[in-house]
Amino acid sequence: MRGTFVIAQKEVRQIFSSPIAYVALAMFFLIEGYLFFSLVGVYSLQVLQLQGTPPPDFNPTRLIFTPLYQDTTFVLLLLVPVLTMRLVSEEDRAHTMELLATSPVTATAIVLGKYLAVAALFLVLLAISAYMPLSLALIGRLDWGLLAATYLGLVLLGGAFLAVGLFASTLNENQIVSAAIGFALLLIFWILGFAQQTASPGVQPILQALSLATHFSNLAGGIIDTQDVLFFLSLAGFFLFLGVVALESRRWR
Repeated sequence: MRGTFVIAQKEVRQIFSSPIAYVALAMFFLIEGYLFFSLVGVYSLQVLQLQGTPPPDFNPTRLIFTPLYQDTTFVLLLLVPVLTMRLVSEEDRAHTMELLATSPVTATAIVLGKYLAVAALFLVLLAISAYMPLSLALIGRLDWGLLAATYLGLVLLGGAFLAVGLFASTLNENQIVSAAIGFALLLIFWILGFAQQTASPGVQPILQALSLATHFSNLAGGIIDTQDVLFFLSLAGFFLFLGVVALESRRWR
């Protein structure tokens, strides 16, 4: 475990000294801010049109934050490959991966260390994004249970995305190619939920079980099911395992 934390500390320093991370985060909050204030504007207009007390089902959490975080998943689909593309590809470009591969540090420690570092950045991103519900909580009542389930979904979804992106970074020394591979893999898992609508009845359950969008929608709807949690954890673990295998193969080249 010591090797894992050493790699993680080194990677955190590199991530926060890289302009790519700050540009990616700035773009994320610019897009999120625009979506948030647009949805608040639409909600406020609907309240004014009611000309009175909103009905009980007129829930600001569902009308503002549910669509906001559904859109956030697609933003993360674009953002995560950018955050992960350099994790291993940069080591290849700088010719330092050979040193790591032949060092006493195991491939598992390398993969987990890099994963923990980029996961820390992702958690910081989510923590900062909490300003949106907190700002509305000052002037109205929110469904904190629904928000907690949604943020749990974002953490699990982001963890799976990061694992896929990290694996993609082990496949090519070119960062742009790694980002493209990561985006393609994530997009495949994402569109499975839409493909099930036109698939045969025998294939639909399989596509639904593998769809990222379907599992996240359950959590974003306030339903915390162990099947959804286990899906994201299993997907992250599977791609981390593939990343370890990809690094281990370098020792035998």
